[in-house]
Amino acid sequence: MIAKLPDLDEWKKYFLHNEGNIQKITWSDNHFLSKEEKECISSSIAKFQLGEYSEGKKLIDFCENYAQRYKDKTIKQITNLFIREEQAHSYILKRFMDSNNIATLERHWTDNLFRSIRSLAGYELSITVLITAEIIALTYYDALSKATQSKLLKNICLKIIEEERKHVLYESMLLKSLRKQKLPLYKVVIELGHKCLFFFSLLLVLLDHRAVILRGGFTSYSFWSQNWEEFYKVFD
Repeated sequence: MIAKLPDLDEWKKYFLHNEGNIQKITWSDNHFLSKEEKECISSSIAKFQLGEYSEGKKLIDFCENYAQRYKDKTIKQITNLFIREEQAHSYILKRFMDSNNIATLERHWTDNLFRSIRSLAGYELSITVLITAEIIALTYYDALSKATQSKLLKNICLKIIEEERKHVLYESMLLKSLRKQKLPLYKVVIELGHKCLFFFSLLLVLLDHRAVILRGGFTSYSFWSQNWEEFYKVFD
C-alpha cells in the first residue's frame, strides 16, 4: 500500500507554475496552410484536438477515491491542474484550426474507444491509458511540426511536446509507485498488458495518421521504432 507518493509537492509546484503558460503563444504568424498541407493534416489534427479535450470527470472521481484511501489531497489538486493543461492543448489546436478553416470533430471512434477503456476500471488503468496516448503524442507532434511550414503550428507542437514530456514523467512516477505494490506475477501481467495496449494504440495511430507521419519525415518503421524507444525510456 502507498502511504505517500514521492515528490508530489514538487509536481504541484510545477503544475501551478506552468498553469496557463502554453496559451502564451504569439499568434502573429500570418502563414496559412497551403492547400496541400491542409489536405494532409486537417483530418489528423482534428482527431488529436478531440483527443486532447476532456472534462476529466471519471479521472477526478477515480482520483478522489484514491486520495481518500491514501489520505493524499495533493494528488487531487495536481489532477485538476493536469486536466486543465490538456484542455489548453485542445484550445490552442482549435484556435489554429479555426484560423485555417479546419472543422473540428464532435466524436470519433478511436477517441470513443480510448475514453471507454479509461472508464472501465480505476485510477491505475486511467493513468495507463493516458500515458500510452501521451508517449505516442510526443512523436506525432514532432511529425506534425515537420509536416508544415507554419511557424505558428510548429510553435504549438513544440509547446505541447514540452508539456507532454512532463506529463509522461509524472504519470510514469505514479504507475511505478502503484505497480511496486503488486505481487510479482500480477505486476508482470499488468506490464505485459500495458505493452499490448501500447502496441495496438501505436498501430492505430500509424494507420490513421500515416499521411502526416510520412510528410513529417518519418517512415512507418522509424515512427514505430521511435515510439518504442520513448516507451522504454520511461518503462525500462
